[in-house]
Amino acid sequence: MRRRSRSSKRGGTCAEVPPLRACRGACPCLGLAWRAQRCARRGAASFGGHVETTKRLVCLANSRKHHGRCVAGIDMASNTWVRPISDRTGHEVAEHERRYGNGAEPRVLDVIEMRLVERRRSGFQRENWLMDPTVRWRRTGRASWDDLRRLEQPAEPLWINSGDDTYKGVNDRVSVAQAAGLTDSLRLIRVDSVTITVEQAYDPSRGLEVRAGFRHSECAYILRVTDCVYEERFKGRGVGSYRIGESFLTVSLGEEWSGYYYKMVAAIIERREVRSGGG
Repeated sequence: MRRRSRSSKRGGTCAEVPPLRACRGACPCLGLAWRAQRCARRGAASFGGHVETTKRLVCLANSRKHHGRCVAGIDMASNTWVRPISDRTGHEVAEHERRYGNGAEPRVLDVIEMRLVERRRSGFQRENWLMDPTVRWRRTGRASWDDLRRLEQPAEPLWINSGDDTYKGVNDRVSVAQAAGLTDSLRLIRVDSVTITVEQAYDPSRGLEVRAGFRHSECAYILRVTDCVYEERFKGRGVGSYRIGESFLTVSLGEEWSGYYYKMVAAIIERREVRSGGG
């Protein structure tokens, strides 16, 4: 297959984030942003009549979705969100599709190189890209807290806050009618603290539910947690309320269900667990 000299780096109308600057110290991948740009220029390959592209993402979510995962991150070359999806109805990424060559599961803050086939925008979920399931993902580095500070998005309300909440949530959903003008579905925000609440679900057969309460841009939120690591960690502590300190949160606006789009905390990244300079 012939490789073209360059591939598109435009992020469309996805939420823009500040460009990565050169990072000194122990962050070999993010510290050299030009490497990501060179990677994005390495050409495109043909796949079933489509034009593939290689992207290098800072992984900012590997969360529960249907029978698989929802993985998302920020493309280092274009500084836009990318959500790799499968061709299945629910778009979830299966275990065999996301694991590295050594069998390891991708972790939040990994820098991942992957092949993508084409854009698959769906309404306001404009970050979606169909992935190439025949090519293994490759881990090329780790991001740091300093890198997250450079990727942090402006402090503004999380889409629409209408007061039309669920019984246990606060500002946790957007009606289909209200969502008509939305153009993105992923945000990376920084909060001073998070209150994790573990409660029994209405349906006892569903076990425990985990929610995250926080303030952002002068608004209060209580959202369901789909971060697999934190969900299992706090379920293990049992019913109760737990406080964690300064954190980055990846917040996702999910697919429609019963007339609403629900906001979810797809990743929690505590400052105390992340090194400042190296991942």
